[in-house]
Amino acid sequence: MYQFNRDDYNKRMEWYQDARFGMFIHWGLYSIPARGEWIRSTEEMSIEEYQKYFDEFDARDYDPKKWAKLAKDAGMKYVVLTAKHHDGFCLFDSKYTEYKATNTKAGRDLVKEYVDAVRAEGLKVGLYFTLLDWYHEDYPHYGDRIHPMRNDKNCGNENRDFSRYVEYFHKQVEEICTNYGKLDVLWFDFSYDDMRGEKWGATKLMNMVRTLQPQVIIDNRLEASGEGKGSLAEGNPTPYHGDFVSPEQIIPPEGVKDVNGDPLVWEACITMNNNWGYHGTDKFFKPAPMLIKKLVECVSKGGNMLLNVGP
Repeated sequence: MYQFNRDDYNKRMEWYQDARFGMFIHWGLYSIPARGEWIRSTEEMSIEEYQKYFDEFDARDYDPKKWAKLAKDAGMKYVVLTAKHHDGFCLFDSKYTEYKATNTKAGRDLVKEYVDAVRAEGLKVGLYFTLLDWYHEDYPHYGDRIHPMRNDKNCGNENRDFSRYVEYFHKQVEEICTNYGKLDVLWFDFSYDDMRGEKWGATKLMNMVRTLQPQVIIDNRLEASGEGKGSLAEGNPTPYHGDFVSPEQIIPPEGVKDVNGDPLVWEACITMNNNWGYHGTDKFFKPAPMLIKKLVECVSKGGNMLLNVGP
């Protein structure tokens, strides 16, 4: 069973604290409608309405080799790709769902292509995996704060078995920790309301992850979100504490510290415009000097910057 060890933790974090700059890539079915990665939720879109993007998906513009080279040329040291986002669509070939890239016109494992491309450029490999799943029938629908069907009384939760969903996503995490070689970063997203910690079966999950990928670096979102710090900051780390704090769209004015005032490892994830996934009308890109200033600010305060692109 995994238990926090300060010496092991410090050694695991060495490369990450030297890296300082990474690329975040949000890419999936939602890139087709080009209205952002939360489109199913923001437009309260049913699975049936969303299906047309699955049917259309062919990944013809998917180019991880080009993206990895751009990351390296920009001075980035690691890359994180959305292996699965909240819509439940998997870019990897999961044997536990039919809702995956290998069952589309693309017909191939896109995570494998990404992992190979990033390693070929000598960069560290990261995978993003959502804890949410708006496709799975056992994830809460009606009444959940953010589910696309949250306001549809016909989508009640009486016959849903959340434990079955937890078992499902644990098996998918096992797949990505087993089938793609050594992973350097595993980026979970995200806890909210009472959906946090042991609601996700977090101790069991982390014991598995730490067994399969003992050196992987994990964010804090099994117990927190972009606004929270988590138990590492509180001085009493849970087995699922995460290795770094993950402020979203902000740079903490004084960095991030624990209850004793000691600095914590942190990473600010920041978009280039106002969306994570591709948005066809969002042209409000931050100028390059501003992005450079943000990177310098992160590093000067002891943090990393994970700069997002939404191809």
